Amino acid sequence: MSIEWFPPILEEKKGFYPQDIYEEALQRYPTVAELVTRKAEENGDKIWLISGEEKYSFKEVDRLTDNLVAGFYEMGMRSGDKIAIFALNSPQWIFSYFAILKLGAIPVTVNTAFIKEPLIYNLKAAEAKYLVLDARLLEAYREVEEELDNIQSLVIIGEHQNESFSKLHKKYQFLEALLTVTSNPAVKAVELPKDPCAMILTSGTTGRSKVVVDSNAQFITTALFMLDVGGVTGDSVVYVYLPLFHIMALDLATISSLLANATMVLVEKFSPATFWDEIKKYHITHFHAVGPILEMLFKLPPSSLEQEHGSLTAIAYSSKEVWLEAKRRFNLSLTGGYGSTEVGIPISSPYDIVVAGENPPGRCGLVGPHVEARIMDEQGHFLPVGRTGEIVVRPKIPWTIFLEYYGMPQQTVEAFKGLWFHTGDAGYFDEAGYLYFVDRVKDAIRRRGENISSYDVEQLLLKDPQVAEATVIPAPSEVGEDEVMAVIVPKVGETISPQDIIDYCVENMPFFWVPRYIRIVGGLPRTPTGRIEKFKLQNEGLTADTFDLAGYRSEKRKGFKH
Repeated sequence: MSIEWFPPILEEKKGFYPQDIYEEALQRYPTVAELVTRKAEENGDKIWLISGEEKYSFKEVDRLTDNLVAGFYEMGMRSGDKIAIFALNSPQWIFSYFAILKLGAIPVTVNTAFIKEPLIYNLKAAEAKYLVLDARLLEAYREVEEELDNIQSLVIIGEHQNESFSKLHKKYQFLEALLTVTSNPAVKAVELPKDPCAMILTSGTTGRSKVVVDSNAQFITTALFMLDVGGVTGDSVVYVYLPLFHIMALDLATISSLLANATMVLVEKFSPATFWDEIKKYHITHFHAVGPILEMLFKLPPSSLEQEHGSLTAIAYSSKEVWLEAKRRFNLSLTGGYGSTEVGIPISSPYDIVVAGENPPGRCGLVGPHVEARIMDEQGHFLPVGRTGEIVVRPKIPWTIFLEYYGMPQQTVEAFKGLWFHTGDAGYFDEAGYLYFVDRVKDAIRRRGENISSYDVEQLLLKDPQVAEATVIPAPSEVGEDEVMAVIVPKVGETISPQDIIDYCVENMPFFWVPRYIRIVGGLPRTPTGRIEKFKLQNEGLTADTFDLAGYRSEKRKGFKH
């Protein structure tokens, strides 16, 4: 198929693009690095990225990232190196990401809430060799610097006049200076669809968090699927407030807007107070509504701005009640979806169904043309329509789901039992082919848009010298998804309070891991083989002896509040 402009505009398009359009995308743009360069050629001086008062055209982004490649090369970075980005949302984050790929290296994204052991684990598990560090996160890095012998040198984003830099043990350069380097080193960019384009830490399906290696093919096809289901075009303006270290902001919004020739507006974080003003100011047409975002907007006083947006489409992951209220109050076109870091978003609803209002809440959508998805029982048998089991996925186009759990070959093989990726989620399909999500099979918690490995939280709790046993379970949240609940058995002779536990957690965990609910018990229910029976604790729910730490302020970290 010969297409002069891509993605194609298909008159009276119904459903998804056919599979050959997805294959065409990978022929035209086999990698994200190639996508950046080709889109600069196609769009030139058209504005792609807006952040505050800063505006960057497609061509400027390509030029600046070429400069940064030269700067990185002068620092000693080479093809195949793992280069981590530990930074808040900014244009410099995106420039760094693209430059790493153009260099032929592999970007490692790092959650900006990570401190201490989780931060060390992320950087060591990915074998990061260099670190792009936001100056505002300098203290979190300095706390663990001596443990990070794998990090050779740093690139600093942000304020130069900071005496703390002189105390760093590693060599460093400022990114702003590297953006002015104009040499032309002989580098070889990542060039194949199967090559890695991101290493992202995720909760996985069992055990400790895992570093997922995503391919260029996955990022390109997932980006195309998002503009396919969202109706994103060259006239669209995509609002990005989610953190860029997550696949949703990085691929589903950033790469998708680039592929669609659209404009992207990047903010550091979500603010209900400024949201509708920014929607109007920038003429936003699309955004992702994750976690409690819609509920936070409901709490605002009604405003005429809520209805003055013209046409606004949200990719929303919410309960039926929240979905219906958002449509009523904000006049949004809403579509849902199902996905993960491992598989991108392979399931959603076609845009023609969304704009026609024929996309009822509660269902995730239809399977995209680039993947297959089925429902499987515990014995590995496929289940019929209407029966609940584990959601399993595999690609129709090579390399369009994740490559591996880095450094964990056994866990990778187990995740692909029977040549299907086992998601750890339960669901079912209806007669029309729509997927419905039911629950998590995996031992993980979903809180405010973040996936949390129960194992990771439990292991940190067990390092508290007063704790003998600990388990972590999900508890219902009034704003959707889960809250974290910790059930603690103190060591013999120790007297421990919920506040003691929270203070310890605040000092040692990312804020979103910190439990809201604490229950202190004499022992945990176990099977005859010693396995903790979490389901019994979940069935008991919020008992009379469960402490709710909502509103508690810990002196251990300034500004922390549950």
